[in-house]
Amino acid sequence: MDITVLISGVADPRHSLPKELTVDALQAHLARHGTLSPFDEAALELSLSLRDADPTVRVNVLVAADEALARKVLGWRPDALHRLEFGAIPRWDTDQVTRTLAQALQELAPQTSLVLTGREFGDFDDGSVPAGLARILGMPYIALALRLQNDGGTRTALRQTLGGLERVCLPASTLLSATNDPGNRLRHPLMKNVMMAKKATLPAWQAPAQTGEATLRLQRMAPTVDPVRRSACEWLEGSPAEKARALAKALLEDVAT
Repeated sequence: MDITVLISGVADPRHSLPKELTVDALQAHLARHGTLSPFDEAALELSLSLRDADPTVRVNVLVAADEALARKVLGWRPDALHRLEFGAIPRWDTDQVTRTLAQALQELAPQTSLVLTGREFGDFDDGSVPAGLARILGMPYIALALRLQNDGGTRTALRQTLGGLERVCLPASTLLSATNDPGNRLRHPLMKNVMMAKKATLPAWQAPAQTGEATLRLQRMAPTVDPVRRSACEWLEGSPAEKARALAKALLEDVAT
């Protein structure tokens, strides 16, 4: 079984953020000073645990970050690792990011039956990339995975829900987003593997040129206007239906102004 782990990284808190904190400046900072997020670590540990339990499991890793972070990930000895160069693709554009990831998966890991990623893929706390990628790939999507298990050929995932924990049987082909938990804390890499990673050759996959539609969408956006806040109160009289109509009328008038 082939597993592919998608890793994006986050800005390393040991490095100061740029003074002009724009989306572009933050993305450039992330490209230079990236580190694994807790969710990246959880996804990587889940894949390594499956490989520990089943020697036939092959772990592929696609790292959409700088070379330093890719080499750090290589210290855990995945079976294959590619660094994804996104170029000018903005991380805030979920549509372009997911389409680029889908193309990278189809070209670099076509035999993958299980895709693992952190619940947030470097999208500035949006969390929409895993779900969008699953839709493009046509894969069932399991969110907030905590643990994975393979019992007699049946793969199951323990996931977090609003009501507690849920165990799910996984289809043959699945995309999971992992969330951090004490049970999936990433192990320490062996020092000899870390030293080998520093000398290894890292293949890079270049994202295709984009059409610039994302930039046009951003240019059409306008600054938000602070709402006018009022503290006046009004007591509504009448039956529940009359109060509802009066409230709806007041809201419509407020929106109009």
